[in-house]
Amino acid sequence: MFREVFKSEAEKAAEAQAAEEKRKAAEKRKAAERKRHDEDRKILTDIRWELREQRKYLELFRVLATKDVVDDVTAFTTERQLGFEETVQRLITERVSFTRFGDGEFKTMLRSDFNLKFQPWSPALASDLREVLRFDGFDESRLMLGFPYPYRNLHWSGVWADIWHEVKPLLKPGMTFGNSHVSRPIFFQQLGQRGADMWRQVWQDQDICVITGENSRFTLAPQLFDNVKSSSFLYSLPVNAYSDLPRLMKVLEDEDPNKLYLVSLGPAGTLVSAWLSRMGRWAVDVGHISDSWSNVFDGGAWPETLGVQRK
Repeated sequence: MFREVFKSEAEKAAEAQAAEEKRKAAEKRKAAERKRHDEDRKILTDIRWELREQRKYLELFRVLATKDVVDDVTAFTTERQLGFEETVQRLITERVSFTRFGDGEFKTMLRSDFNLKFQPWSPALASDLREVLRFDGFDESRLMLGFPYPYRNLHWSGVWADIWHEVKPLLKPGMTFGNSHVSRPIFFQQLGQRGADMWRQVWQDQDICVITGENSRFTLAPQLFDNVKSSSFLYSLPVNAYSDLPRLMKVLEDEDPNKLYLVSLGPAGTLVSAWLSRMGRWAVDVGHISDSWSNVFDGGAWPETLGVQRK
């Protein structure tokens, strides 16, 4: 212990030198780490730049590859599809039923390997959807058929390139279509509160019955629905609702024919809305309308990112 207290000057100098060498070694390691970090960062920056450039070229190739088919879809909708406001206005003034086709309905109808997470494919479902799209046995004065908004983005250009050549021959010549996306976020993005007010006019002071899946996330958001006269719910299956349609339609035969039926049931809902119109009922396929309103006005999640059922 005496020795530790009274170290020689040589020992102190040696310890100081060792500490300095240790410090310099640590600084050297840090400098090397910073250099590696800077080199890695430069490599990642170069890779990101290269990927962005490749993405630009891929986007150009996509536009060129799908231009003809997307132009044809756009020409079709320009000539034969109502706009957002015109579609909802027809629901208000003419009280027609409304059934909607989107990419899910088209692919379910045309692709046997396509399955939605809440609706598995079946040949009978595909056949029934085809019948509605062809408008076999339906009345234009009672039913408006919704066709998708003519997007030109990555997703929809792929959809059109895949199926348009099969969909187009099924569409009834000369018929005017509504816009399926009136219950989607884009409707509220473009029309804002005026769009919400238009929808509220559809069910103003109406007795409504909501047809949806058991424990579904569909809600009567007060910002849209607090002006109805009364409301009730009629539930189907949350998954594979199509298999439940024989029972559901039998139940609907005994329901009040004067109610407005709001349907949120995926591809099965497309059929229910159309079939109710054939029964002389007023039915509107509203899909994810409450979630779409929430996405635009309340910062809610995109509808498809939410679960099929409430947690």
